[in-house]
Amino acid sequence: MLKNWKKVSLAAVLLSGLVLGACGNGSDGGNDSGDVTITYGIWDKIQQPGMEAIAEAFEAENPGIDVKVEVTPWDQYWTKLEAGAKGESMPDVFWMHSNEIAKYATGGVLMDLSETYANSEVTSLDHFPEELVELYSADDALYGIPKDYDTIALWYNKTLFDAAGVAYPDETWTWDTMLAAAQTLTDPDNGVYGILAPLNRQEGYHNFIFQNGGYVLSDDKTQSGFRLDETIEAVQWYADLSVKYGVSPTQSQFAENTNLSFFQSGRGAMGFFGSWMTGEMANNDYTAANADVAPLPQGKQAATIFNGLANSVAASTDNEEAALKFVEFLGTEEAMRLQGENGAAIPAYEGTEETFVNAYSQFNMQVYVDQMENAYIKPYSAETARWEDVENNALMPVFDGKATVKEVAADIVAGVEEVLASEK
Repeated sequence: MLKNWKKVSLAAVLLSGLVLGACGNGSDGGNDSGDVTITYGIWDKIQQPGMEAIAEAFEAENPGIDVKVEVTPWDQYWTKLEAGAKGESMPDVFWMHSNEIAKYATGGVLMDLSETYANSEVTSLDHFPEELVELYSADDALYGIPKDYDTIALWYNKTLFDAAGVAYPDETWTWDTMLAAAQTLTDPDNGVYGILAPLNRQEGYHNFIFQNGGYVLSDDKTQSGFRLDETIEAVQWYADLSVKYGVSPTQSQFAENTNLSFFQSGRGAMGFFGSWMTGEMANNDYTAANADVAPLPQGKQAATIFNGLANSVAASTDNEEAALKFVEFLGTEEAMRLQGENGAAIPAYEGTEETFVNAYSQFNMQVYVDQMENAYIKPYSAETARWEDVENNALMPVFDGKATVKEVAADIVAGVEEVLASEK
């Protein structure tokens, strides 16, 4: 659990002794003979203005280097990136996700950024959460610079709460408080549900697992947390919001309408959303006028999942010098403040979080920052997507009311631990 900002030692980075030039294609593709253009690959249109503001600031400080921000939707982003890796045509600099880093950190696909940040005069790894630096590191090499972080919070519809005479959620809320409120707020005649609880890990039941004293993966990443009663109890309680209590839509209903569409149409009084969804809430007329944010309810303890993106550099870039200059700039306080001020995401650079909070002053954004005090890094391993699929598929009948978590736990344990064993 992240109790406070930890400082990561640069010793491992400095000892790596890896030469960045050996990872690329040689010289800086024209940087010595004139202007050079580098590409910056991202997947979120809402964050595009923030990334372009950073690019413009960088260009002003580095005449002769142009940065082209390229947006590819999430569903196509990884397909395009994988194809680019095989054909050595990746963007020069691009976003990296915790689910994908292990895959791309092998085979010389990503450039090692250790030396760049060890020698930087404008930034330092000490400014970022240790867990995120570790997440994007492997074998004493640094393959991604933390870009942002996110936590999960409880969004609620003030108008529906007021109409039902229910007090707004706050830091004193427990699972029982939330359930009682959801039961009062559920209005079948008008198609309104008190809470939105889809089969979702990061924004859903994984948070409840940690709140109940369980875990998803053991610290040594050899065992599934579904061996534990605490994990089984938490997931069953979450699933029961729909299956037993009827205060959440069914999974078939979620297949037709996302939890976001339920919430933004006034058919969900409460929902769990990551901080990266704030732009969606602000840009929607209904949620901008009717919604606000509160901490997640507590179980045995307060807890939230925490994750973050990183910026990586393609080892195959023909513009190595320019790309490294840009990825170094992306990790500066100046760039991080621009990211927050433009409402892109919570900057990973310590002390710049208030820029994001202030960008969305209509909502109680401080909740997301404060929850870092009780944050657990998003469960990951070398093959995260594989064991997540195992977990998701096994839980489908639970969320359809056709099985209990206890009945499928053994299958989850066997499947997840088979994946984890194959990583060794």
